Amino acid sequence: MRHLHRHIALACLLIVHTRALAGDAGAPPEAPSGAALANPLATWTLDRLSATRERPLFAPTRRPPPPPPPPPAPVVQQVETPPVPPPTLMLLGIVTEADGARAMVRTQSSNKVVRARLGDEIGGWKVTQIETRRLVLSHDDRSFGYTLFERMGAKTATRPLAEPDPDLQNLAQERIERRNGRR
Repeated sequence: MRHLHRHIALACLLIVHTRALAGDAGAPPEAPSGAALANPLATWTLDRLSATRERPLFAPTRRPPPPPPPPPAPVVQQVETPPVPPPTLMLLGIVTEADGARAMVRTQSSNKVVRARLGDEIGGWKVTQIETRRLVLSHDDRSFGYTLFERMGAKTATRPLAEPDPDLQNLAQERIERRNGRR
């Protein structure tokens, strides 16, 4: 029994001595428990063990690992809308009057004759130019031209989307020539 008291006193002395070395001599001594006897650090809080987080023992530089990089920003894929195709129409005639020119076109979708002036819209495209034998429609940065009587030898850089009806083209040509007094 005497040896048991000696071991307990020695353990208490060891704990007090360890605390004094750690700079905690002013703290009141606690009664030793079974866990304290097996591991003297068991009574310490994690806040007191912060030095092992700040200077890890097994890291070569004794510095904490760098924080993980931020996650990459999510890639937003934009769905590109296809460009609006030029309307399918036939240029029937162009009327020039004192207050401006008008183009008469037949749309293939509704088969109606439409009279259009500069700035009007046909099938989502804007009329941007009306010449004596040519109509130009524009949408965004694209333009498309339709030519009147192309089969008669007119040289154009663009072609009409729909092939013109020869009978309608001849009828329109005759009306224009009669109006201008050529027949």
